[in-house]
Amino acid sequence: MTKVLAKEVAPFNIRALTVVLGTFNTNMGNAAIYGKNPLPKDYEGSVADMTMKYIASGKIPINGDKDKAMKATYDIVVGEGVGAGKEAERFLPLGTDMTQRVQMVQDYLKNGIEAFKDVTNNVNIDQWFRSPVT
Repeated sequence: MTKVLAKEVAPFNIRALTVVLGTFNTNMGNAAIYGKNPLPKDYEGSVADMTMKYIASGKIPINGDKDKAMKATYDIVVGEGVGAGKEAERFLPLGTDMTQRVQMVQDYLKNGIEAFKDVTNNVNIDQWFRSPVT
């Protein structure tokens, strides 16, 4: 979505930046409110259920300093300090735990390309059938 948004707002000299946060020293765990109604029984033990319980438990290990993260985000948005020269970037992973998660996603995608490259690269329309793009 950031790519699409970036294209739409670029003519107005507006940039789009996706900030993906790791864990930071905030009050999120204590402030989490999950609604008056519990999850339906079908969701018991699901990833959603376990995630909500984990967040509410307050046992999430804190790795990041929220003030440093906000300063870095500000600098990147305005193109100063650590953000100087990075104005064209659209993806900002913040926190040491995000480095690991981004690497996991990269590995996952790379594996998919390797495992299915013969399939991926052989599903094009045959040349004789292609219609001109207008």
